[in-house]
Amino acid sequence: MQDQAIVQLGKLQLSTLGNKKPYELFIQNMFPDKPNYDMILAVFQLKSENDYYQISFDKVDVLSVNKNNYEKFAYRKGSARGGDITFTTKFGDIDKKFNTLVNGQFKALVEKLKKSSNAHDFKVFSTIYSFLIVKDNYDEVKNQLSTVYESLSKEQKLSSGLSLKFVIDDEEFYLADFVIIQQILSASGTEEKSEKYNVVSEGKNQVCSICLGTKEVLHGFASPFKYATVDKPGMVSGFFNQKNNWKNYPICTDCSLTFELGRTYIANNLSSYFYGNSFYMIPKTLISKDLNKLKNATQRIKNIYENLTKDGQKIKQREDYIWQMIAEEETDYFNLNLLFYEENSTTKAIKIKLLLEEIVPSRFRKLFVEAPAIVNSNPLYHNSYSIKKELQSLTFNFGLLKTFFNDSFLDIVQKVFMLKNISTESVYAKFMLIIRENYNKSQTSDGYVEMTYLTVLKAHLVLAYFQHLKLTDYNPNFNLIMEAIKESSNTENQKGFDPSKIQDFIKDNNGFLDSEAKVGVFLLGSLVKHLLNVQHHELNGGTPFEKKLKGYNLNPSDLQSIYHEAYGKLRQYESVPLTLISYVNEYFVLNVHKVQRMSNNEASFYFVAGLQFSDKFKFPKSEESK
Repeated sequence: MQDQAIVQLGKLQLSTLGNKKPYELFIQNMFPDKPNYDMILAVFQLKSENDYYQISFDKVDVLSVNKNNYEKFAYRKGSARGGDITFTTKFGDIDKKFNTLVNGQFKALVEKLKKSSNAHDFKVFSTIYSFLIVKDNYDEVKNQLSTVYESLSKEQKLSSGLSLKFVIDDEEFYLADFVIIQQILSASGTEEKSEKYNVVSEGKNQVCSICLGTKEVLHGFASPFKYATVDKPGMVSGFFNQKNNWKNYPICTDCSLTFELGRTYIANNLSSYFYGNSFYMIPKTLISKDLNKLKNATQRIKNIYENLTKDGQKIKQREDYIWQMIAEEETDYFNLNLLFYEENSTTKAIKIKLLLEEIVPSRFRKLFVEAPAIVNSNPLYHNSYSIKKELQSLTFNFGLLKTFFNDSFLDIVQKVFMLKNISTESVYAKFMLIIRENYNKSQTSDGYVEMTYLTVLKAHLVLAYFQHLKLTDYNPNFNLIMEAIKESSNTENQKGFDPSKIQDFIKDNNGFLDSEAKVGVFLLGSLVKHLLNVQHHELNGGTPFEKKLKGYNLNPSDLQSIYHEAYGKLRQYESVPLTLISYVNEYFVLNVHKVQRMSNNEASFYFVAGLQFSDKFKFPKSEESK
């Protein structure tokens, strides 16, 4: 991961913080990807009386939190075992959360304050602790918090926090107003960089892994990104000694602070999802120390995210939209490191699933603007399907890749971004896997199944995109000159296949059909679709020949048998389409030796494509035939 790039972001943030106090640098936004979320507050009234406070539980309040007011709640993520760093935490299981707050954190804080000279904070928190450990008071506060939480919508529950508010002699206080909380935050941001698991890990007068300078103190637990857990000795190098963890990843004090600020900025402003995959976007200027250009780059990205929040309901394919906006940059004065990750919910350790380094705006322009504009221009995709009876045009987006490469999505993303070759056979295999799955579902399920025609059309578009970027092998110079077929009768013209439509389709899709063998298999599929239509008409909806297609799990030898049997059936029905059968004979029968060299998935795919596109090649029906 580009640690230096993150540290530069931290330095940029440090330069803009102005008069912020050190502890404020370590307060985190609980839900950085939410413009607003709810904080549920237990509100306590404290009235001075002689040398102590009279206390009462006032109410449960709900405040809206945003990027301008989150700091007063003093939230900082802690461990799954010990709770968060302060009393502010994400709402969830109220029994567990409230028990941890009262019997764990409150108790520990009061014990800590007993040993300090902070009389004011001790007086406040010991008063509240003494109040809460009384069972009736404990139950009342917990039940009221639970009632308010249950009244929230499902979406609000998933993004709400729990905290405390104090009204002391009619003046409002939040956690960040107390010196002891400020000290805890500062300690969490500094001391924990060397001390964890009751172990101190520090190096002396060694080289920092980030700035590469020799520093007096190197921290062993300073990385804000948990690439690996060290909570068990067996996970640490250096003879399994946790004290030696600083040798794995030594970070000096200065870099640890800017590293933390950089990570926080990324989490709050430069993180998102790409078709279900969490990722960080880390900008880096060509001159690494140019903070002005880095500021321009980060502000540009931040503006894009804010536009998404504003117009999110209007923007289709939000994930692609982000990159399309990056692509508008005219010069490559910065690049982006894209880190796709998976976070362990218990340890919070990050598993890096994919790291794409130094992707410049011009690459985004090529992948998300220029290539889609060219492949989308094929009239085949225009008004190609309908949603609620409204015609829609199919356009390329990375969601189409997700359709076919769901289990290896990030692998295919990497190859596309890096313009690496993709095995054509693996592409056909993915196409056919989805086509067969949908076909089988359509035979056994009453639920929604995507039309095979639309699935094949999506596959056609994905293949066109890959071919345009030269990611898959094909013959770009293939140009089939089909001889005109003389129609035999007026009857053929009325109900048969239009040779000019067949010829135009092959000419307009010469990347898709880039060999005579593919053309032959494709047209055989169209011939079989004609037979199925005839059977459907003659047998009152029955299509017994469909069983010969083996659920679209075909090989080249199967296609030869299908050809002979389909031709025989059409002769029985006296419905042989002369134009189409002539083309099938020329490009399938005469090239059967080439067809035999096709893989099973390739042969199946072009056969199914011919089935689905068959009706495009027919003459318009006359009123009499209708």
